[in-house]
Amino acid sequence: MSVFPLVVTEGLLEVPVAQKVLTALGIAHEETRFVPKGGNDAFWRDAMKYNDAAQHVGPVLGVTDLEQAPCPSGLIAQYLPHGRNPLFVLRIAEHMLEAWLLADREAIASFLRVSATRVPDDPDHRPNPKQDLVNLARQSRKRQILEDIVPPQGSEGIVGRGYLSQMTEFIRDSWRPHKASANSDSLRRALVAIQAAAA
Repeated sequence: MSVFPLVVTEGLLEVPVAQKVLTALGIAHEETRFVPKGGNDAFWRDAMKYNDAAQHVGPVLGVTDLEQAPCPSGLIAQYLPHGRNPLFVLRIAEHMLEAWLLADREAIASFLRVSATRVPDDPDHRPNPKQDLVNLARQSRKRQILEDIVPPQGSEGIVGRGYLSQMTEFIRDSWRPHKASANSDSLRRALVAIQAAAA
């Protein structure tokens, strides 16, 4: 039986991240149900429901972004005014999930085919890590990276059409959560909290 019967995430990209983190921590998740909510607003709209569910189904892991909110504790107080159930393991990437990916500097540089010196060394403090990642991809020596991750000229999109598939491949095959946690305090705290809940 899985330690976390339920993992609820802000979006689709958080699913492989949560899976990789659980694998890195040695936590089985073959029977875990993963529920991507389709956006930050949808995640927080249902946060109280999952907070209550944790009491009945066992530990529930939630993964979302801080985005423009000032701090994680403020978000939790706003959307869970009666307090967070200790069994609802709520982890908030600062400021976006992409900060956790950029934190494994050598791996992301190798995947994007750019120099590691161009990868920010303080991703948690960057206002828009997703844009940072796309800007790195613009410098890639690999055509497929450019075509998939960078939005086409004239597009109003933030990322290219192949962004999710490329980043999922990176997470699955190359991203190292423990290594990345050395450069991301929010990821380091997430690993500690998830491990503690599984103990």
